[in-house]
Amino acid sequence: MEKSFTNLNLGSGASVLPSPPPLSTGEKVNNIVDAFDRYFGNDLKLENWQRLCRDVGIDSELPSIRKCKQALRPVWVNIHDLMHAVNTDSTPPHRFENERELSAYTKKHKRYYPKEQAKGGGPVRALLAHIFRAH
Repeated sequence: MEKSFTNLNLGSGASVLPSPPPLSTGEKVNNIVDAFDRYFGNDLKLENWQRLCRDVGIDSELPSIRKCKQALRPVWVNIHDLMHAVNTDSTPPHRFENERELSAYTKKHKRYYPKEQAKGGGPVRALLAHIFRAH
């Protein structure tokens, strides 16, 4: 049975697949959950959602968590690339035009986020892309 992975649904943008930034030891698949949890922090704090929105290129200061989640829906970005961009002060990361482009990039470069690690109601669960379902 194929293991199910997903990725963070965070952006819109380019039509060609970029070369991925290098993965540091802390960004490998086994550590990506911890890296994102450390980056995001408490999912009940509006300022954490606002920072995520800024880091993926959403410029407006949104007044609620619900508004942040809504603003993030049409955004497609690889979570490994997001963490790399945050760690190297080069935000926003590459934003994909759609889920299909993000899926192709993620599969090609094996930059997955384990679906089973997404916490209900948190930023990852709210923003998952279905990497193996996208055509």
